Amino acid sequence: MTRRRDLIVVAALSIIFAGAGWAELNEAGKAAYSRGDFAEAERLFREAIAAAPREPMPHYHRGVALTRLRRFSEAAAAYREALQLDPPAALASAARAGLSAVEPASPRPLRDDGLAPPARDRSRTHRAEAPSDSVRLQRKLGNWFVDVVLNDMQRATFLVDTGATICAITPALAEALGIQRDPESAPILIHGVTGSTYAPVVIIPSLRVGDVETQNVRAVIMPLRGMQGILGNTFLARYTTTIDPVQGVLTLSPR
Repeated sequence: MTRRRDLIVVAALSIIFAGAGWAELNEAGKAAYSRGDFAEAERLFREAIAAAPREPMPHYHRGVALTRLRRFSEAAAAYREALQLDPPAALASAARAGLSAVEPASPRPLRDDGLAPPARDRSRTHRAEAPSDSVRLQRKLGNWFVDVVLNDMQRATFLVDTGATICAITPALAEALGIQRDPESAPILIHGVTGSTYAPVVIIPSLRVGDVETQNVRAVIMPLRGMQGILGNTFLARYTTTIDPVQGVLTLSPR
């Protein structure tokens, strides 16, 4: 009797998944990804691809999940497949960024003796290089911006704001990352120059600045003019943060 009940349950689940459209499977994959279950997310995105092989979105999302699983060659193939399916501009940009993050760097050319040339001696350059825990900043309209990498694959440029209590990302960036709001956190009130608004809270699984990576970074989703995100104190407060305005360098040191 127990075996018969198990067979009935399996059959019922098969009917449910067979009837699910690619969009439902894609959303289920995003939910699994948000929980940190990357293997389940990858499986659901594969199911979505099987249901709609010409849709670029599940190919891209599968690439994201494969990146988190460190299956980089498969992730690169998934990103390429998404790009071949004529995706919208935002999705194409995200897929190209993902592809550049997982493709191996080009090897250095060999010398006549068959050896790779030595790395450049940075101590002899005229301009001092930033140490390993420091990164170059970009100055725009009186503010400092820095390049970040989210979830090991998505590159973006964030405003560095040591006065911001929480990090922030745009809705478009959240969609590209497959990040959904944290169901255990209520929206929080954000005060800005143009007024106040409630913003949903999300958890970014990985946020990297230079060689410094922090996991499970709390952030909000909100529209941002002229930027993709804000690097606030849910990231910065974990480090001793120093901005050198003369050199244009952000230094992050462990507390």
